Amino acid sequence: MLWLVPIVAVFVVGGIGLFRARPAAELGRAAPDITLPALDGDGNIRLAGFRGKPVVVNFWASWCEPCKDEAPEFARVADKLGEHAHFLGITMLDGKQPAEDFVRHYEIPYPSARDTRGVVAKRYGVTGVPETAFIDADGNLVGKYIGAFTNDQLERAVRYLIDLRPGALLQLTGRGETRPVP
Repeated sequence: MLWLVPIVAVFVVGGIGLFRARPAAELGRAAPDITLPALDGDGNIRLAGFRGKPVVVNFWASWCEPCKDEAPEFARVADKLGEHAHFLGITMLDGKQPAEDFVRHYEIPYPSARDTRGVVAKRYGVTGVPETAFIDADGNLVGKYIGAFTNDQLERAVRYLIDLRPGALLQLTGRGETRPVP
C-alpha cells in the first residue's frame, strides 16, 4: 500500500499544475486570446478576428449601474471612431436576455460576447465592471481603465489608442465608478 503514495503524489502535483490560474494579462504583452459565444447567438467571437486596427474591449453587465451610465458614451464613440478602431463588448456573469435587452436599449453598434463564468475577465485581471482593455493593432495590451468613462474621456482614450506608436503604452489616469464582480 505504501507504493501508492508516490503515484498519488505525482497525480496531485500534476493536477495542481494543470488547474493553477493563469496570471492576469500584462501591459505591453500580447493580449490574451478571446473566444466567446456571440451574444446574438451567431457563433463565436474571436479577438484574432479584429486584427489590423486597435481594439477597445469593454467588460460590462446589465445589472451594473455604472455600465448603464457609460453605455451611451461607448455607443457614441464607436459610431464616431469605429472605422479606425474595433469595439467589443463582453458581458460577464449576466443572463442572456438581460444582456440582449441592455444592448438593444443603449443601441450598442458593435458585437458583444458572453463570458458567463468570467474566465476571459480573469485572464484580463478584471476585478469589477465596467472595465476596459485597450489593445493595439499588433495585438498587445496597451492600457486598462477601471470603472466607468464619463463625458469625453473615452473618446480621448480611443484617439490616443489610434495614434499610439508601436511599443508605447496608453497613459490612462483616473478611475471611474465600478461594481465588484459577485
